[in-house]
Amino acid sequence: MTTEDFTKEVELRISVGHLLAVWDVLSNKLAGSPFLETLSAEESRAMRALDDLCGHAIAANGIAPRPAPEWDRLMQGAKEHVKSIHLDFEDTWPQL
Repeated sequence: MTTEDFTKEVELRISVGHLLAVWDVLSNKLAGSPFLETLSAEESRAMRALDDLCGHAIAANGIAPRPAPEWDRLMQGAKEHVKSIHLDFEDTWPQL
């Protein structure tokens, strides 16, 4: 039996650009995807809760809905930002 406290909250440091990109995937690319149908009820709930948390964090950082052209520019900027995020596996292996 585990003694972990699953109710303990953790801090996850993430840039706003990364947050927007993750939220876009959760809300727009995975929503209605057949992949979600393969998840257990608990896994599906965890993904929906993460989507909610991302949405709340986006709003808390002053990002509000806006007209499509502005939103598209915002998301393009977020995607450009993601290219600069360090990835342990990819960024630590020497280039051959």
